Parts: sequence; structure tokens; C-alpha cells
Amino acid sequence: MVRYRYSPLPGQDYIRLATIHPGTFEDDIIISFHTSPFPGDVLPYEALSYVWGSDKNYTPIYRILVTRNLDIALRHLRRDNTPRVMWIDALCINQKNEVEKSPQVSIMGEIFRLAHRVIAWLGPEENDSSGAMYLMDYLGSQVEVDFVKIEMRPAAGCTDPNISNHYIVLPFQDRDVYSIYHLMCRQWFDRLWIRQEIYLAGPEAVIMCGLYQVKWSSFRRGLVCICIKRAQVTDFSYQYNARRDDLQGLIFQRKTKLIALIRNYSNTRCLDPRDRLYAVLSLLNDEDKALIPSPDYTQPYDKLYTTVVRNWIKHYDSLTILYQCQLQGDTCSSWVPDWSKSDARFNALLPCLYASPFKAWYEFPQPRVLRVMGVPKCAVSEYHQLPQMSSYRNSILEQIRTLLLKVDLKEQHTAEDYARVLVCDQFASSYDPPHFNYPDFGEAKQCVEFIMSNCDINGVNNRDFVRSLEGCRLIQCTGGYVGIAPASAQPGDEVYTLLGCLGPLLLRPQGNNKFKVIGNCYVLGLAYDEALLGPLPVNIQAIMSYDKRFDRYAPAFSDLSSGKIFYEDPRLKSLSIDLEDFRGRLQKDPWARLHREPHIFRERGVDLKCIDLG
Repeated sequence: MVRYRYSPLPGQDYIRLATIHPGTFEDDIIISFHTSPFPGDVLPYEALSYVWGSDKNYTPIYRILVTRNLDIALRHLRRDNTPRVMWIDALCINQKNEVEKSPQVSIMGEIFRLAHRVIAWLGPEENDSSGAMYLMDYLGSQVEVDFVKIEMRPAAGCTDPNISNHYIVLPFQDRDVYSIYHLMCRQWFDRLWIRQEIYLAGPEAVIMCGLYQVKWSSFRRGLVCICIKRAQVTDFSYQYNARRDDLQGLIFQRKTKLIALIRNYSNTRCLDPRDRLYAVLSLLNDEDKALIPSPDYTQPYDKLYTTVVRNWIKHYDSLTILYQCQLQGDTCSSWVPDWSKSDARFNALLPCLYASPFKAWYEFPQPRVLRVMGVPKCAVSEYHQLPQMSSYRNSILEQIRTLLLKVDLKEQHTAEDYARVLVCDQFASSYDPPHFNYPDFGEAKQCVEFIMSNCDINGVNNRDFVRSLEGCRLIQCTGGYVGIAPASAQPGDEVYTLLGCLGPLLLRPQGNNKFKVIGNCYVLGLAYDEALLGPLPVNIQAIMSYDKRFDRYAPAFSDLSSGKIFYEDPRLKSLSIDLEDFRGRLQKDPWARLHREPHIFRERGVDLKCIDLG
């Protein structure tokens, strides 16, 4: 076969469009190309969001080798009598030309945003997918959704107001759970590129499976119902619930930040590690987008990641991005999040209830070294593997009972302490308004009391509060501290509070004052800058409060006695510094930060050390 030879694009402000000529399902697919100025007088076009599929099963279309998945999609999309103008990346970008590919990738967000319609292709009909599509459309028609507060209310003209009540289980039969689960498992949901493609799509965007189409707006509201509400318990419930939880990043996605990449996109897939950044450019806020160099597929991904992290630290005067790090090899420096790795289960656990009020102290003495200031508070002495999640909840609880009783022989903490550790302080009451995706504190404490007693494990309520322990270790540390750490935690690892970081990090000593970042950790009594400022007052709780000005949650504090919510950390008064300017900035920006030189803390007896991360 003679390969198709692309004519070069006239410039970077042009795109190719493909016209799919009419035919029956079995006919050969005929396409033609034309270039169009972009975003100038571009012809109306549709953009296809899809999964390339296996690179081991190519088929020729118009002398261009494409995957079998695209061939099947085009046969479903092709009309019988009229042509269809589309933008499809595998066809409209010369994939063999890196010089053309990089600038085309940089405008892909705009290509999808300006498309007349985006079509998300899930694949052909199977596993009763048409029934699942119908159910998703029906659920979506019954509710209106606040995607920030994650709340539902009955839609105007709905026929079943119970659908919007998160306390009432969904009326699904076994076959419904089965079909919806398999629909949610379609590869399209796992592809990283589709996140910006569907986010930027206009109101006419549709989800297509076989010949069944549903508007994305309705389908997404249906996914919210699936996410918030419980279905009837079936033999398939564990797989169904796990998959539903995996899709929360897609369901509730909005403009995001670099420090949220792992939490929001860790379970997505892409072939090129550089696309971990390039594929989400249009989803980033303007500040973070400016920190990423223009797409360049000739640059090694570890160099790209290092450049972006250095830019981020310098721009924000913060080390919070280190909270994304996990020790997963030596390709990147340990202080550079390796976004190419997809396993971020532990990072997704840890609380966002507190943000350190201090700017970072840092230097870059060498290209792969980050010098920081931090307080070593304790070291890991023992670790215990937490149970793997399964459908046998009683078995999980029995394992947790054995573990807690063993740990408590030495530590003797309260049931409240263990409840906080097991969920890293993520309770419904940790949010204002309360976030019902998280367990009730009182019920969680009661559950731990049951677990640690001799009561029949079948009597335990609120078993779901232990749902997120997979991939973690419970650690016992010197000084009587206990907490949750990544699966790679080992005895001798040290818990550090770094000046300007979100919370404590687990570091592994390498000698000569050098350390590797193992990952973030939750340690009871160290999660809220206690190493720098001392404990919070007993009546004050760190929370996340919804701020209407920014249409998002912001770190705040709640006075449990008065119910008052405020932004200033009450412990800052102990520093004996002028806070007037900071208070003014804090009223306008809940994320405002203070610059304090290390000697301010040393004068208060804080053991700040200068260390190198490599």
C-alpha cells in the first residue's frame, strides 16, 4: 500500500479537516482533506473524542493506517446520504511529523472548544450498553446538580423527586448495575485526552455508544446520581462502587491546578508521558498553564517535569507541589512528581483541610537538588500493612481489629485518635457545608470502639468509613506518633515539616544531610504545622469552607464553641510579628501566605534544619 502523503499546513494557524463521504456500514471509507485557517473562517466541523485502541491492529483508511477502533467508529458515524466534516486527531494531524504535531497539540483545546459539536465515542453496542445509556439519560433528566457543592435537587418537570434524594438508594436491579458498570468501564473514560475534550465541548456534545446517543450534559448528571447515591446491594456492588469512585475526577472536573494532577488524573491513561502535562493544558488555570513550556516532543519527559516543578516553586514560593511526590524510581529526582506513574492511591487520601500560612525557603544548588528548611519531628519505628479492600467487609474489619489491638498495646491512643488516623481527618463535618461523601465523625468513632471491643463484628455500623485504606501502611513513630504513610514507608524514614509545604512529608536519609522524598503522610499531631506553631487550640478545628467569591472550598478554621468560621490561623499571634498587612491580604485571598525568615522560628526553639532533596 502506498502511504498517503500529507501536504504541509500553510502555518501554525491552520488545521486540517476531514470530510467523511457517505456510504453504508460495509462500504470502504472514503475521506478527503482540506486545510482551514484557525480559528479564522473555519468551516463548521464536529470533533471526535475517542480511544485510539491497540497499536497492534491497524487497518488502512484512505491509505492512512488507523486503529481498528477508529475504523469502527467511522462506520457508525458515517451518514448514508450526506458527507460529514470532522476533526479527528489520528487523521488530521500528520503523526509522523513532530514539527507539525507539537503546535497542533498546543491548540487542541481550542479545536474542541470551537467545534460545532463534540462526539464522544465509547464503542459498539455490547453488555446491554443501550439499556445503560437509557438509564443514565433518565437519571440525568430527573436532577439539577451543583457541581461545586456536589448537591442535587429535583429537575423542573421531574417524574421521580426521590432520584435527587441522596439518602434513598437507586432502584436498580442486578442487570442495571451490571450494564452500567460495564458502560463505565469503557476505555474512553480512562483516556487522559478526553478530559479536556469533553470539558471544553459545547452544549451540543453527545456520548455515543453503538447507535445510541445521549447529550453529555444529561449523561454527566446521571453520573452524579451514580456517584452520590447508593444502589441496591448486589454481587457486583464492590466492582461497581470502585469504578464509580474512579470517575469522580471526570464527573466533577473543572479548571484545575498542577498540584491536583495526581488526584484528578492519576487513573487516566496516555501513551506519551509528556502528555501528562500537554493533554491538560486547557484544563489548567492561567497561572499554572504559563509554567509549562510549549509542547515539544523532542524533550525528555523528566527534563520537562523538572522544569515545570522548578517554575512552580519559584512562582508560588511554595513547596506544596512536593505533596504529589512518591518514590517510584530514579528517572526523576524524588522532589519532582513523576506524573507518568499512574498509582496515586495514597495521595488521594490525604486531607486538604489545612494550608500552611508560610512561604517556602528554598534553593537550587544543583540542577537535580532542591535545598529546603524543615523540622524533623519523629521517625518510623514500625509499620503495618493495611488490609486490601474487598467485598468481604467483615474480613476487613477483623483485620483492622487485630491491627489496632496490636498497636494499642504500645501506644494506647483513644478511639477518636484511631478514627481520625484511619480516614486522615476526612469527615463530613470537616467541610462547611458538610460533605456527605465522607463519614460522620461520631459514627466513625463508634465504629472504632466496636472494632476494638469484644463485640460481634457484624454489629458495626458505618463500615464504609474504612473504604480508602488500600495501598497504605499504618506507621508507629518515635515519640508515640501514629499515622498513615505510603506503601513504600520503612523503619528509619523521618517525618519532616518543611517550611512552606502543605503538611508533613516522609523523607529517607541518604547520608550527608541528603534525603529522598518518599511521599506525603498523615501523622496525628503533626498534620497542621504543629512542629512550627504548636497544637491548635482545643476548640479550633481546621476545615474547608465554601467561599462564594471563588466558587470553591478554601482552607479555614472553625470555632467549635461559637460556630464562627475564619481564615487566620490563631497560632500566628504567638510569633510576635506585625500581621496587619497579612490580614488584609487574607480577607481578599484565603490562600495568602506569610514570608518568615528561619531565625523567627529558631528564636522560638523550633529545630529548623537545612537539608538537600535529591
